[in-house]
This record gives sequence, structure tokens and C-alpha cells, in this order.
Amino acid sequence: MVRTNQRVRVAVDAMGGDYAPVEIVKGAVLAAEKNDLEVVLVGPTDIVEAELAKYGASRLPIRCVRADEFIKEGENPALAVRRKPNASIAVAARMVKAGEADGLVSAGPTGAMVSAAIQYLGMIEGIERPVLGGDIFDPAPNTVLFDCGVNIDCKPYHLLTFAVIGSVYCKKLLNVANPTVGLLNIGAE
Repeated sequence: MVRTNQRVRVAVDAMGGDYAPVEIVKGAVLAAEKNDLEVVLVGPTDIVEAELAKYGASRLPIRCVRADEFIKEGENPALAVRRKPNASIAVAARMVKAGEADGLVSAGPTGAMVSAAIQYLGMIEGIERPVLGGDIFDPAPNTVLFDCGVNIDCKPYHLLTFAVIGSVYCKKLLNVANPTVGLLNIGAE
């Protein structure tokens, strides 16, 4: 189903992050005020709605979706996602899969986000490792950074796929006709 002339819907793991849901809800309100998007806060609705009520945000395109569990820092990410199918990050990932959201955001454990994405959304053919990344706005416009140390023990092929993903991202989303690709390493490896 193709959606046109509608707001982008972003499922937000309201329970992900050190200061969740307080800071997550605050960020969601700011995003909804400044951007033409719909924010879907995923988490225990009683807790999330109570936090949202502090902002008088009823006029904003923000809604809540129930998820009774969440994944904490330090839990084994893959096991936690499988054992907690009603965790906020898992529910958000399933919303994307079902077409109920166009993307998801989580400030929770990176491993849990990656595990939920792989389990519920799958991998692109030819891509063996998940990669996180995106724009570096103010310090370096039209620049993206991918992987950011998420993957360890990468083979040259993996680095090549990260470069291709970053290049396509630059072309399609930043309108950079001929992106330059570089390798940055600040680790001992």
C-alpha cells in the first residue's frame, strides 16, 4: 500500500533510554511541534500518557500504543527480544512491519533495537550485518556516518556493504549526486 501526502509516522520506544519516559516524551513533543510527522509513543500507556499530559499535547499528532514490557540495559538483547514479545521496542518494530509506522526510534539498548529489527523486519538480501547510522547535521552537512562501532570483527565485504548503504543514503535522502566514501577507524583493531 502506497501512502501519499500523509505525515511520516514514527514509532518511538517510549521506555528506551536512561531517562525514559520523561526525556523521550519531551523529545516526542518537540519533534511533533517542529516537524510534519506523527509520533507514536510505544510503552505502558498509563505511564506514557501521564507524562504526555504534562505538556498539554492533545493538539499535537502524538498517540500512544500499549506495550507492557521494556528491555533494560544489561539484558541479553537477542534473548530479551524473544522472551519479551510485548516489549516496547518489539511492538514498535512490528508496527513498522505491519505498515502502521514508517520508521522507529529508540534510545534504549542498541543490541535490543538491532535484534528487534532483525527479528521483525528481516535483513536486506546481500547484507549480512545490520548497520546503524545517519546524518551528521551541523558539523558536517551532507555527511553520513554508518556502523559507528556497532559491528565487531568486520570483514572487508561488510565494510563495503556499509559504504554502499551510506552512498545510497546520501544519493536518495541528501541529494548528493556523487558521494565520497571514506573509512574512519579510531579503535585498536
